[in-house]
Amino acid sequence: MAITTCTSSQPLNFGASSQQTFKVCTFLVNVLSHMYDQWIQAGSPPPPSFNWKPANACPITNDFKVDDYSFGQLIWSTFTLELIKTPITEPFGCLVKSKTDSSLYLVFRGSKSLDDFLVDAEFKPVPYSAPTPNPPPGLLVARGWYAVFTGLVKALDAQLKTIGGKPLTVTGHSLGSALATLATPLAVSNNIAVLHYNSASPMIGLMPFRNYYESLKVKTFRLVNTADTVPKLPPKRSGDYQHVGIEVPFNADYGAEKKMHNPCCSYAYAIYNPAAPCNKDFDKCAPTLG
Repeated sequence: MAITTCTSSQPLNFGASSQQTFKVCTFLVNVLSHMYDQWIQAGSPPPPSFNWKPANACPITNDFKVDDYSFGQLIWSTFTLELIKTPITEPFGCLVKSKTDSSLYLVFRGSKSLDDFLVDAEFKPVPYSAPTPNPPPGLLVARGWYAVFTGLVKALDAQLKTIGGKPLTVTGHSLGSALATLATPLAVSNNIAVLHYNSASPMIGLMPFRNYYESLKVKTFRLVNTADTVPKLPPKRSGDYQHVGIEVPFNADYGAEKKMHNPCCSYAYAIYNPAAPCNKDFDKCAPTLG
């Protein structure tokens, strides 16, 4: 087995963003990623039958304890792929409350299943229905991520209405970052003060959507491994897709996309080691990717 090494690296500069907020967010994202693993191990039961035990499987974020957080009801999506019309149902996120300071988080996991990765490749622009009053015309977003979002929007809206307008930090990784971006206007429409931190986010919509999102004045920070392919998607041939928010970059090139994109051993490691974001113990951290 080849030993993972970095061929290039660049320190992480947090700029106006908060390292501590990124730490909390990456911890919670990795807990939600493990939630999906538990669901698969349980035989992929339907929503009423799945009881999960929040756990942190990421060795980088062991300074956090799941017992310090209250994890709400899972948010499920039922969606279809563009070429496969059989409905797919998966758990994607939940509201999380800190027991120590009452902070609230909306957390979405990244891609895990084959269906998720097929969703990630559906770049066709489709009309976006903005939840806020008087939106501009011509808002277009990528079909795949929007299909997953529309499959969970009713459940998400119902949960957002229960938090009483308290401040909310929205976060996700990869596909979860796309869902976090699409969820932010919905939270704003519920009169919630939103802070948005994500990692490895692709570009969600075309320029009119970007302009609409930026008009909401939500502080948005995107952690990006510049060696990672996902933040460069959709490809230019798919349309004038644009990022939202402020990029917080680092570089850790492990020579394989799965490694550079890893939410724990790449992204979380960089957050905890900004001056030297290359994880020399990557194979120990993620033995199945070594």
